[in-house]
Amino acid sequence: MKLQEYIEKNLPLSIRYQPEDSESLYALPYPYLIPSVKGMFQEMYYWDTYFANTGLMLRGDYVQAKNNIDDLLHMIDRFGFVLNGSNTYFLYNSQPPVLALMVREYYDRMPDKNWLAGAYERLKIENAFWMQRRKNESGLNRYDCEPLPEAWVKHSSKSAIGRLGFRPEGKDDAAMARANHAAGESGWDFTPRMGWEVFNYASLDLNSWLYAQEDQLAYFAGVLKLADEQKHWEDARDHRAALCRRYLKGEDGVFYDYHEVKKERSNLVSAATYYPLYVAMATQEEADAAVKVLHRVEEAYGVACVEKCDVPGNYQWGHPNGWPPTQRIVVDGLLRYGYREDAIRIANKYCDLVESCFAQTGHLWEKYNVVKGNAEVVDEYEMPTMLGWTFGVYVWFKNMLSEIELETHVES
Repeated sequence: MKLQEYIEKNLPLSIRYQPEDSESLYALPYPYLIPSVKGMFQEMYYWDTYFANTGLMLRGDYVQAKNNIDDLLHMIDRFGFVLNGSNTYFLYNSQPPVLALMVREYYDRMPDKNWLAGAYERLKIENAFWMQRRKNESGLNRYDCEPLPEAWVKHSSKSAIGRLGFRPEGKDDAAMARANHAAGESGWDFTPRMGWEVFNYASLDLNSWLYAQEDQLAYFAGVLKLADEQKHWEDARDHRAALCRRYLKGEDGVFYDYHEVKKERSNLVSAATYYPLYVAMATQEEADAAVKVLHRVEEAYGVACVEKCDVPGNYQWGHPNGWPPTQRIVVDGLLRYGYREDAIRIANKYCDLVESCFAQTGHLWEKYNVVKGNAEVVDEYEMPTMLGWTFGVYVWFKNMLSEIELETHVES
């Protein structure tokens, strides 16, 4: 079976419909896309859906793309924020706030101001969640979790210790349970960027996502002719950019994570280094600085989550793993700032890796080893086959590369 045939066959099998609450799943009003056809991940996931939605729209499946967005908007109506996923154990944390970007990508293709007005009101609620429940002393934001029931703490603590491979000295079950959910909220669970201390950081990725959210809210307010609200969101966006430059930007001009308790920046280069480029927060000079350290994360078959380092622990969002969403973020960020050759090179690496692993295994995978060029990864569980964001990023790259090839042909 060819890769395209595999995608066509399995996409319909990745749709679920849960109109009523069950013991383990929350009800959602519309059919939704799940990451895996079978095995783990049989529920909807927040930030996974963002990258999968791009692939759906490139295929012309706007109905399913809108269903996915409307289900996430429904979560805001019901819970006051978007859950990590639709399973009941995700009640205590969200995931990276990408819904405003999802709304924008859909609206640009299928403009409907009445629908946008409803989405905008929900997105303001999501922003309030992050600003009221996840704000640090610096004014920047963190990944964290809602208060956990006592009965859940020991279970979640055991999960965190098992995933990390150790219990940090002096940390009780409450701290470890909080770490488990905060890491889940980050989507990078776990990573040597922040280790178990996710909730102690003003993380570069989150504050980039929130910059993008505020930027999109300003755009939506403008479309809806809400001038005062547009100005509010523009000011919030610009204030966040100033705080990022104050706390996250190193002397080398590169952005890093910031430890709020220790009052110090990390020195690890990671795929997150390119988030400010992806959301267009970086200046050209800052983008140039990020490209100078690209060699620290780029490997033979793509971009590793984090440069090689000796942080103790088991980290699936570390080296040598490369995940589809971070490939997309790095490539799109590079393109935005004129680094076309670098973007093309990395996109081709990813596509070649996906295609070669598919030829060997007959499947797409959740993540890949970008050093060896296979699916032998650092993992916390038996890695499931994947469609979701793996397909979405692959389709986006193939489309991007085709458009660039066409432009080059026309220019010549």
